[in-house]
Amino acid sequence: MAKTLLSPPDPALFIGVTLSGIIANMESIDYDELGNPLSHPREIAHYHGDLVRVFFIAAAVLILVMQFTGDNLPLTPAALIIFVTVLVVAAGITNPIQRTIHWVNLFVSFVGLALFGGVSIERLHSVGDFFTHNGLAGLIALVFLGALYFATRTVRGNLTGSNPVLPAKE
Repeated sequence: MAKTLLSPPDPALFIGVTLSGIIANMESIDYDELGNPLSHPREIAHYHGDLVRVFFIAAAVLILVMQFTGDNLPLTPAALIIFVTVLVVAAGITNPIQRTIHWVNLFVSFVGLALFGGVSIERLHSVGDFFTHNGLAGLIALVFLGALYFATRTVRGNLTGSNPVLPAKE
């Protein structure tokens, strides 16, 4: 019998899987042009580098926008450009294989949260409004809070060895 793109997979491929698992998996399997099921890499448990990458790029864009609005930050424009560059480079080299970058992401997230969270809290005490100047400092602090959370979860997954692709170092 010729297989078509919509034909169900060979049940022999699913030895040890329950019937309900086969039925549930039929909908999510992709097939090549000959009708053979394609294998996809497993999702990596406790890897949130993709989310950290998104948070870093969002923070970099917001920091640049903040500079163009004339908002006063406790850093020089050159220091902010260097920080934006560090964010973009860290986002660019984040991957599930290299463990060191996740520690770097954790550190960069902490520095960003400390810097922009400090600016936001200082403005809260002086002006009485957390989201002053279009709310960018407070929003950037919240972005770094999210990045810190997901970077911490990734590092925790690597340290505990709960990541199936990257076993913990002994």
